[in-house]
Formats: sequence, C-alpha cells, structure tokens
Amino acid sequence: MPLEETLRDTTALGGNAVYGMVALMFLLTGDTETFVYLALALILLYAIISIVRLLFFRVRPDKQKYAGFFTKIDAGSFPSLHSARATALAIVTGVAFPDFAIRAVLALGVLAVVVTRVVLKRHYITDVIAGVALGGIVAWLTFFIPPLFMGGF
Repeated sequence: MPLEETLRDTTALGGNAVYGMVALMFLLTGDTETFVYLALALILLYAIISIVRLLFFRVRPDKQKYAGFFTKIDAGSFPSLHSARATALAIVTGVAFPDFAIRAVLALGVLAVVVTRVVLKRHYITDVIAGVALGGIVAWLTFFIPPLFMGGF
C-alpha cells in the first residue's frame, strides 16, 4: 500500500540509518565535535531506554512478541527510541546549523516521526512524548559531558 510505505519511510527518519549517515557526514566534513555529541547521545539513549524498557516493560500496541532478553528490549514500547533519536539528532544538528529554516525542517522531521510511530501502532502517545523529552534532555546533556572529561573542544 502506498500510504503504509510512505509512513514506514517517514518513520525511518528516526532510525539508526539516518542517524548514522548524518553523524558520518559531520565526521567526514571535519566537524568531529558534532560527531562526538551525536555518538554520545546515541550511546546514552540506548543505555537509558534499555534500562527503562526492562524495568517498566510495556507491550507495543501491535503486540510484538519476544523470546529473550534482547528481543524483550526491542519489543518494549516505552519510551520510543525512534522519537528520542529523532529529537536528539534534530537538536544537535540544529546547534551545528542555527539557520531558522533548517531548524524548522528538523522540527517537522521529529513531528513526522512521532506521528508515524503512533499511526503505525508501534507506540502509544505517552511513549513518543517520553521519547521526545528524553531525546531533548540527552541532547542537552551531551553538550556538557565532553568538556568534563576532555577539557572541551
């Protein structure tokens, strides 16, 4: 179906492939500072969301089945990793490119990911709201962590 395919393509904006390509773009263009922020944010998001999903497991709206430890983390709905990744990516990229038009497109991308995650029945509304909040907090924190350990950039 064309609509479902479009929704899946849109939700991929919050996936690892897009996140990785943007991070790699910063690395290849010599902006190692932004690359470090993105890498650190991704590591923190995976760690935090994995712990939260294990402690407060919530079945996805589409009732994804799981058979083991790692598949249980993936089958968890709360909080939305796609929403968190998209938000962190938008914030860190928005700091690197402070132009209003770029920031507006990044915000629309986050909104698109949030909406598609709910429409595709991968998450509940509270999952994506928590994901956006977590992504924002983690992105903000990443700007303070490297200077603590490396004396800044």
